[in-house]
Parts: sequence; C-alpha cells; structure tokens
Amino acid sequence: MATLVISGGTDGIGRALAVRYLRHDHTVVVIGRSKDKYDSLVAEAGRGTPHFVRADLRLVAENRRVAREVTTRFPTIDTLVLAAAYVHRDRVVTEEGFEHTFALYFLSRHILATELRPSLVLDTTVPGAPKNAIRWDDLQLTRDFSWRAANLQTRRMGFLSALHSGDEHVRHVLYNPGFVRTSHQGALSRPARAFVSLLAKTLGTPPDKAIEPMVALIADPPDEPLSMYARHRKLPLTIDDDDRAEADRLREVLTQCG
Repeated sequence: MATLVISGGTDGIGRALAVRYLRHDHTVVVIGRSKDKYDSLVAEAGRGTPHFVRADLRLVAENRRVAREVTTRFPTIDTLVLAAAYVHRDRVVTEEGFEHTFALYFLSRHILATELRPSLVLDTTVPGAPKNAIRWDDLQLTRDFSWRAANLQTRRMGFLSALHSGDEHVRHVLYNPGFVRTSHQGALSRPARAFVSLLAKTLGTPPDKAIEPMVALIADPPDEPLSMYARHRKLPLTIDDDDRAEADRLREVLTQCG
C-alpha cells in the first residue's frame, strides 16, 4: 500500500483524494487546520490508515515542523499532493513578515517538496506564468500589490523551484485542475463569495470527478523529472538557459528566507 501526504487535505480536491485513497486502504497523511473536517472525511472514507497533522502552512516554522513530524513517522513517501489554498485579495503579511501568497503558495510548497522528498510531487500550482512574473526587487510586493501579480509570481517561482527539485528520484508535476466545485477558501467579500459560489455550482467540476486525472498521474507518473498538465492534457515544456539561471537566483534568495 502507498503512503500519500496531502496539504490542504480537508477541503476540495485534497479531501476527495484523501477519501479515495483511504477507501483503497492506503496510508494518507492529511495536513490542514480543521480537526473537525478531518474527522468528517475519515468517517466518510470508513477505512484505510489516516493521520492528521494540524498546521498553519503560511508559516515557515510550521512547514518545517510538519516535515520533521511526517518524515519521522513515514520515512518513505510515495506521493505528495500540494493543494493548500486560501486567497487574500488584499496584501496581508504573516507573523514571520512574508506576504501571504508568497508564504502559502510558494514557500510552503517548496519546503514540503524539498524536505519530504516523495517519489512524486503533484502540485496544484497552475503552470504557465510569464517569464517576467517575478519582481526581483520587491518579492514581498510592497508596492502596487495586486492578487493577480502575487499569483503569477508564485506560479513562476513554483516552476523554478520544481526545476531544481525534480531529478531521477523525484517526479514533479505542476498541475492545473481547472475550475473545481469547492468552498474556494479565502477572504472574499460577501458579493464576491456569492458570485464564486454560483459559478462553482454551474460551471465547476465536482471534486470526486476533478481528481480522476490526478489519480491517473499518481498511478502512472510521467517519465520526466518535471512536467506540466492541465487535467488530462500534457502541456509543452521548454526549459532554456534563462530559466536555469533564474532558478539559481531563486535558490540564492531562499537561503535568505530561512
């Protein structure tokens, strides 16, 4: 039986994956904030070997603690699914001084992927950010902040991080699940939440359907160290010297983030 670790595993596609693999008697480690939601998914699954790690993944210290705790209990991890998500449309800074999107959508994913060292990383960081997305002189976006700029920057960083972490032992997949019918966690205004909820009900794919391409990738990972998918469709991937140089630059920045 396989061992899967799922960040953001109490909601949406993370929850759906956890239930699916528990029902097939796998070991599933769910990282999240709500013990009640975890208990609910365990009851729904009704079998398997579930484990819960409560954590605030916006914080570097929490991600490092999670990595230590998980690797101590589970030295071999087959698949890491990175699905934690929470949207702040305004600029919010964590207790450690990092802009929220940078902390949750990049630093957390980078730390878990590099410290857990699974055989497969399936990262729901949507691929396809432009090459100029990173504001190297203002990584915390203290000037002219927008959620779109923060989102594109972390997507580009996720690609560059995966470029370094993928090797002959680790397969790293950047994955776009499309519009999924979930709770869409975030600090949204009441009108915005109502609009997103309506769209999700009418256009979103139910989580148990949305995970099918992910299940296929977990069962049969790509041969390449790094690949990109939009649901079932494999996306073209070209890596040039500028990408590698920028990945090296990001690695240097990471040494300063602790």
